[in-house]
Amino acid sequence: MRIVVVDDETLICEGLANMLAAQKGEDWRLSAVYNDTEEALETCDWDRVDLLLLDINMPGMSGLEMVETLRERGWDTLVIIISGYAHFEYARAAMLNKAVDYIVKPVASDKLFAALRKAQGLLAERSAERNSRLFIQANMDRLMREYFSEVLFETRVMPEDEKRSLVASFGLADKSYALLVFLSAGKRESIPTLMEAARRELKAALYCFPSESGLNAVIAVCAESGDFDPGVFRALAQKLTGDVVWCGFARADCLDSLNALYFELLEQMRDSQAVKSLQPRALRGPDADLPATRGDYSPPVMRAIQLIRQDYAKPLSLTILSEKVCVHPTYLSNLFKRQTGLALIDYINHYRVEQAKRLLEDPLNKIYWVTEQVGFANQRYFSQVFKKIAGLTPVEYRSYRYVHPGQR
Repeated sequence: MRIVVVDDETLICEGLANMLAAQKGEDWRLSAVYNDTEEALETCDWDRVDLLLLDINMPGMSGLEMVETLRERGWDTLVIIISGYAHFEYARAAMLNKAVDYIVKPVASDKLFAALRKAQGLLAERSAERNSRLFIQANMDRLMREYFSEVLFETRVMPEDEKRSLVASFGLADKSYALLVFLSAGKRESIPTLMEAARRELKAALYCFPSESGLNAVIAVCAESGDFDPGVFRALAQKLTGDVVWCGFARADCLDSLNALYFELLEQMRDSQAVKSLQPRALRGPDADLPATRGDYSPPVMRAIQLIRQDYAKPLSLTILSEKVCVHPTYLSNLFKRQTGLALIDYINHYRVEQAKRLLEDPLNKIYWVTEQVGFANQRYFSQVFKKIAGLTPVEYRSYRYVHPGQR
């Protein structure tokens, strides 16, 4: 069980670490210790955390606010609340946020170990559910769609043994594939209707990946590569979406060729006269313009902006920056917001997204690589932040840039 501790008291952190280390017979691994909730949220890879030991009463963002933010971002990390307060309201709020347990300081080892074993039992139940045949069967279509998305857009590095395992699990070993890319000026809401009609008409397993720009990629799984009739699909798309501007098609005998074929079709589309004559759709801009480095900011704010622009690819947080500019975190947070109009973490995210856009212009830059280059520890969180700021996911943004190469 991979554990992260977040507490602003160094002695408490050391005590918890010593307690965990003393239980050598248990599979309890301390992955990281943080003294700041915001730093933990932004720099920790939460996909690799099973349990969070968290102080509820923290400066800045409280422990409860941190848990709420984790839930909003889609992580179901187990949480044990540790607090110096025994008030019922604290415990009730913790339980409402699905905390495993609530322990009052000073932490007694027997209370901690009982809570950890309770969490371990819940993890075992989750694992059993996820691995059950009924769970896999009920979610097979969604899982296969996620797999095809990773293959088509190369959003992460997939080890060869994992590829072979997934191909076998999904029954894809002897299949062929058809890839169709079409640009529609019609409403995106009509795409589900189109896909249902196409599945019935073509009697094929189809997986569609639409984007806000109107660009849609469709993977068809076929017994033979010649089974898929693109003409039937084009006719249905024209009828049901209202206005198909461009449509391209390619056949593939193996999954590994899908990504290259996808970019070949995008190049053909970009060079077509139909697409060149399109009026660009407006991209949603960031919520606020990034303030420039200028002389009328106070020295701590100016230095913080300079550090963000210089070190955006490295782990950054309010705690890290406040130490570098030699001021208290709360003081820097309030001063930065008052002078720039943006919270410090919002500025960091806006700047990282702007750098990510530049890297996404090159189709050779894989999205998982871009994620790392702009300082995000987790790709899912990177996509959430990117969409919140740019209005599109990284994959959708890249597709948009192919449709409108001159639009910013």
